[in-house]
Amino acid sequence: MDASLFKCLVLVGAVCRVYSYGDGAPLKACVNLMPQHHGIDAQPPNSPYTIMVSSTTYHPSQQIKVAITGGGNHRGLLVQARTSNSITPVGTFFSPSANTKTTKCNATADSWTHSSDAEKNSSTVTWTAPSTDMGQITFKATIAKDKNHYWLNHESAAIRYTSGTTNIQFGVDSVLAVVISVFYL
Repeated sequence: MDASLFKCLVLVGAVCRVYSYGDGAPLKACVNLMPQHHGIDAQPPNSPYTIMVSSTTYHPSQQIKVAITGGGNHRGLLVQARTSNSITPVGTFFSPSANTKTTKCNATADSWTHSSDAEKNSSTVTWTAPSTDMGQITFKATIAKDKNHYWLNHESAAIRYTSGTTNIQFGVDSVLAVVISVFYL
């Protein structure tokens, strides 16, 4: 193969790779979740996808399952947990499903993205809550069906902080069982 033809093919391949983002969202998408699909606008706000969260509350360092479901297959995603009116991700992600990975925007594993542009029916990950009360948290996402169809700033239902302590309440039956047990000792 001619050396100049080889150089041209390498250059075309590099340009295609730069504009495809098949191995995850670019770093510059971290703040506004904009996928950098040049010349393509986001779809109307009614996303066909759902961000499912396994809990409505969180306590320090709690692990919570997060899933992207519905709407048919998707190829790309960028998900962060954020507090109200903040662009800074909180908590960390781990154990991403196939064809997805954790990534660093501000801190290690503070975001979750795709690792290939393969079609995904659903994507799941586990998120670890911060060790302190951050107030209400929502999972914000951009989800791409393909390069020409993506939904920007899709949000889960908010989860709220709890201290992690459990209030045990005894009913009459429980108290009677304790009294009877003590009586027969």
